[in-house]
Amino acid sequence: MMLLGLPWGPLASWDAAGKCFITLAALISLLAALCLYLLLRIGVKPFFLVLAAVCVGASLGPYPHAGGIHYFATGFMADSLFAWTALASLLLIPYEARTPCPLIRGAVLRGIIWGSILSLGAMTKLSFLYFTGLIATFLFIVHFNRNGFRSTVAALIGFAVSSAPAVLYLLLSGRTALAHAMAGSFGTLADRVYYVPILEYLNDTIRDSPGLLFSFTLAAAALIYLFIGRRSVKLWPDFVAASILIVFGIVVITSPHREIRYEFPVIVALPFLTAILLSGKRYSVPRPAACLAAGLVFCGLLTGAMPMLHRADRESLAKSNAILAQAAQCNAKHIILATGSPTLNGALIGLALAVSSNHLIGVGGLPQADEPKILGVPLYSNDTLPAEKGFDRLLESDQVVFQNINGLIIDGSSELRTQRVAEYERYLRQSGYVPVRVDDDVNVYSIQCRP
Repeated sequence: MMLLGLPWGPLASWDAAGKCFITLAALISLLAALCLYLLLRIGVKPFFLVLAAVCVGASLGPYPHAGGIHYFATGFMADSLFAWTALASLLLIPYEARTPCPLIRGAVLRGIIWGSILSLGAMTKLSFLYFTGLIATFLFIVHFNRNGFRSTVAALIGFAVSSAPAVLYLLLSGRTALAHAMAGSFGTLADRVYYVPILEYLNDTIRDSPGLLFSFTLAAAALIYLFIGRRSVKLWPDFVAASILIVFGIVVITSPHREIRYEFPVIVALPFLTAILLSGKRYSVPRPAACLAAGLVFCGLLTGAMPMLHRADRESLAKSNAILAQAAQCNAKHIILATGSPTLNGALIGLALAVSSNHLIGVGGLPQADEPKILGVPLYSNDTLPAEKGFDRLLESDQVVFQNINGLIIDGSSELRTQRVAEYERYLRQSGYVPVRVDDDVNVYSIQCRP
């Protein structure tokens, strides 16, 4: 997500942080317009297209007392971008099955487009590698069956060129991230820290988004109808695209670490893929008309995103500034941030440091060379780490920052398990450390203050 700030250059002020929202909105708008173009060219019937769009809107909300699903769908997070990239990638399979490519240069261009979209997904989230392998395989199979060996080789060359930067980056720097992703999804960390019982997960999801039940009921009924009528056998590329998505959804929901945002690709893509299956084989919208419709949608969405320039929450930025000012007063180099809330977290502190670095003299008087190191502590009430080790880490730091536990939210519907956070803060108070209140809900403990 940090890449979204690159088009704007170095951040010159707090206000510049809003430009990253514009970049995110522009990317999602571009992907949504691309998806519309592909759907029109594939030949989805207008009724099913509109119904699919209604299902996605009903699933994502907002609803009164809504929880995490709308929060994640509209926040500065990778999940919505991931979902629309997944839909665009899956639509490439039925599009390829319906659109011939007689020219070699056209095949090269298609390979470049495939590689660009799949690389965007892989750089957004590592779990997209599941889609990358399967979609790329079936794209080349379909292309070979329709256009022959030479055209497929040309497409492969274009694909290799456009995906090379992402492949190189993942080979050099992706191993650690992949290990962390596996541990957080199916490893010890997922079992002991992030585990959510499936019945609790389903109950919370339906409560937060009743429209999701409507969408999945319609999709399930349509898929059963298609299966009974064996229409999917005649349109096997469409069936393959839907199957890839359904298997992904099953894998996600069987993971101990269940969060609704991980199902966003299924929530967004399944209604549209089902609409393709229901539409069957029909004449597609001509290319000029499809381009015009996609262009209008892109311009409309991008125009609607302009207010995002002022989306950055100044309250959150003020908290980060206050903490860095306290760090400057004590010359703190090692700060433990015992919170991960939307209003105060390591990313916001890092953004504050980035802005201060561009001014040479940092926020609160911190020069760039003296930027503190921000670390976290175990926030969960389980036995993954003995509490005594956490106590030792606290005492080895220069400052420890706590936030009121009401602010510690892991998603919009359930509070983060924070018993151990309270235990850590109680330990510091009992050890004689007096907190400095820097905001309404933030306490800073100076362990080794050196003014």
